Amino acid sequence: MKPIHLLIADDHAIVAEGLAGCLSLTSSFGKIAHVSNGIEALKYIENQTPDIILLDINMPEMGGLRLLKSLKAQKTKIKSLVLSMHESSEYVHKCIALGAKGYITKDVSSDEIEMAIKIVNKGGVYFSASVAKTALDHKQHLNSDLTTQELIILKRIAAGQTTKKIAQDIKISPRTVETHRRNIRLKLDLNCTADMVKYAIEQKIC
Repeated sequence: MKPIHLLIADDHAIVAEGLAGCLSLTSSFGKIAHVSNGIEALKYIENQTPDIILLDINMPEMGGLRLLKSLKAQKTKIKSLVLSMHESSEYVHKCIALGAKGYITKDVSSDEIEMAIKIVNKGGVYFSASVAKTALDHKQHLNSDLTTQELIILKRIAAGQTTKKIAQDIKISPRTVETHRRNIRLKLDLNCTADMVKYAIEQKIC
């Protein structure tokens, strides 16, 4: 895998420079740049395309939440990872909703930060121990954003019922059942019936 191009957005220069120094010692990282706020970060990505933005929440002029919102609006492929002193569920929830792929607190080691960056770069998500439960609870809340009808259909799918049987039982057309099935897959990012059954079992829907 090619070396990671990392952009650190943090107004605490000592923290950012110290972290950059530690990370630059490993072969996993190529270019590591540092900016002090969200405005500078957006200017940077006009000409550069980092793989990861490691960002703080509290920064002057433009903080991390506004930066995440701008990145989401741009539909950029750049992955964002929050590094903050805040552990409150409010901040964690907001960052996840705005597209952050991870959230780590500033009391973790540089080794854990490096691991988190690598995981996010590979397409995963990472949350430090102090915020992991909050992040998981929020993710489950988002995933449960199904309508009552969709939950009923998902439960029947997990029970092994066919589209025709579901349609007969709840008095709707088979085509409507198929539409609901498609919407459930899209909302939950699932690929097939087996995935839907697995999800229903894991979430104790069935």
